[in-house]
Amino acid sequence: MKYIAYILTTAFLRLLALLPPRLLYIFSDILFVLLFHIAGYRKKVVTKNLSASFPGKSPEELKQIRRKFYRHLADVIIENAVIQYYSKRRLEKMFTFSNPEMIREYYEKKRDIILVTGHYNNWEWSAPLAYTFKYKIIVVYMPLRNKYFDREVMRARTKYGAEVVPMGNVARILFKYKQEGVPTLTGMAADQRPIRKHVQFWTRFLNQETAVFTGSEKLARKMNAVMLFLNVTRVGRGKYSAETTLVSDNPNDIPHNELTKAHTHLLEEEILSDPVNWLWSHDRWKISYERWLELKERDKKEGKG
Repeated sequence: MKYIAYILTTAFLRLLALLPPRLLYIFSDILFVLLFHIAGYRKKVVTKNLSASFPGKSPEELKQIRRKFYRHLADVIIENAVIQYYSKRRLEKMFTFSNPEMIREYYEKKRDIILVTGHYNNWEWSAPLAYTFKYKIIVVYMPLRNKYFDREVMRARTKYGAEVVPMGNVARILFKYKQEGVPTLTGMAADQRPIRKHVQFWTRFLNQETAVFTGSEKLARKMNAVMLFLNVTRVGRGKYSAETTLVSDNPNDIPHNELTKAHTHLLEEEILSDPVNWLWSHDRWKISYERWLELKERDKKEGKG
């Protein structure tokens, strides 16, 4: 049954990809109705996240952000579903870089790059990186449970030349390329919630104590790589512009956790500029700092710490 669903889904997506934008986004409008009005997809999580992040906003303001978020989410789902069927020329018109010279300058210096981003606007449409720059592009990802859809995500991310690597293998792959003299640019979305046993650092983010991944900082230090933050701006429906900001090009001169704080702060500024476009449906604060401390103390008493 999964295979049949996969065949039918991919056939439908191929047809969607042939549509001009004005027709394609009709399906996004329909999906919005399904997500927001009928299914109420993760409405409790979205409402909780927005209320905690913006305590100064009125209930009406929060409702407006929530509604606009679901419209944006529907667009992103449709866009990401068809991206693998788009041509290079079509994507170049839909996703541009405002300052590509920064990345090109580091390539000339043969510096590896750790490119940190968040689930803001359409993070998946950074695929043009693979053919815009000379770097060997590495995309860090978490495998999906459904192997057929996992394969489709892999295909979308590798179509333009990127190499997709699970988080557990990325250090080994990066050192292999370093030994071969191949400069790498590694893309990482660093705003998801770490598994509790992997939590090592908390910082203030969107008005809340927040557990954050430190993997990007660790990789930057090990590789002595440049850390850049990728800001993706929506310039129109189905059109995005990306800009890179330097976090540090000397990561080992920076105190521990300061790189993580820095890119988390840049993401926070991005979200505050237009809250609608972040992935509020992710249960980012499932465990509070206080609850984490309680569980950590319990584990220690039980000999698990």
